[in-house]
Amino acid sequence: MKQGLQQLTGFTIMATDPAIAAAQYVTHLGYVVRDQGRIALSKAEQWRAPKMAGRRYAEVQAPASAGPGCFVRFIEQTPLLGLPLLGHGWNAMEVLCQNPYVLAKDFASSPFKVVIPPRPLPFDPDLHAMQVIGPAGELLYFTSLPTHKTLLDLRPAAQRVDEPFIAILGGPDIDAMLDFYRTQLATPTLPPAPVNVRIINDEFALGDEARVPLGIVKLPRFHLIEVDEHPSASQPRPQREGELPPGIAMVSFDVGGIRSPDRVQVVRGAAGEWLELPAPN
Repeated sequence: MKQGLQQLTGFTIMATDPAIAAAQYVTHLGYVVRDQGRIALSKAEQWRAPKMAGRRYAEVQAPASAGPGCFVRFIEQTPLLGLPLLGHGWNAMEVLCQNPYVLAKDFASSPFKVVIPPRPLPFDPDLHAMQVIGPAGELLYFTSLPTHKTLLDLRPAAQRVDEPFIAILGGPDIDAMLDFYRTQLATPTLPPAPVNVRIINDEFALGDEARVPLGIVKLPRFHLIEVDEHPSASQPRPQREGELPPGIAMVSFDVGGIRSPDRVQVVRGAAGEWLELPAPN
C-alpha cells in the first residue's frame, strides 16, 4: 500500500437485534439512522464471510459532526457464550463527548452501563473519560478533550455526543501490532510507553498501579488507533466459520481519500483484527 490509512470511517459491531441496538444509540446518544436492511451476498463475499449474507443490519451516525463522519454498523449475529470483554483484536470504540460526568448520570436508567466512572486520565488531567458497556455488549470509551490545546491533531466534541474517533486494539505483541501498520499499511506509528489503563488492570487483575505498553497509529487528522499490549492471559477471539468476528468485528478506514466504496476488502492485522478497506481497482 503506497498511501496509508487516512481516516476512520466506521465500526462494525455484532448484535442480537441490530434495530434495537441502533435505536438505543438514537435515544441515548442522539445519533441518527443512516441505513438499514439486509447484508447483500456481494458484500458478504467481499468480507469473505458468506454466512453474513441476508443478516439484518442498521447503521447510525452522529448528526452534523464537525469531523469527516464515522458510522456505527450493527449486524445480526447470535452471541457467542463466554466471549471475554478484552481479547486479541478490536476491543473498544472511543467516542467524543462534551461532558462524561453528565453523560454518566444520563445513562443511569439506560442500557448503557458505566463500568468505570468518569475521571481525569492519569497521563493528562485535561482529558476526562469513562468506560461503558453498550446495548450490544460492546465496550465504549466516552472521552472529552480540552478546548484550550490540541493533542495529536484531535478535536474536542462539537456536541453532547460526537463521533467515534479512536479504535482500540489489543494483542500480545505491541511491536508486531505497530509494525503491521507501519510497514504493511504505510501509516506512521508512535513508539509504545507504559500507561495505566484501568480497564485492562481490572479485567486481568493486574492491580491498580500496573502499567501496560501503549502505542499509537497516527492517522492524519481527527482519528487514531490506540494499541494496547495485553498480558499473557489475554486470548484470541473465538469465531464461527463463515461469519464476522463477534463483538467489535471490524473497523473501516479510507485510503487516499476514498470513502464508502462499492467494493471493499478485508485485511487482517497482527492481532487478528479485521480492517475494512477500499478494494484496489
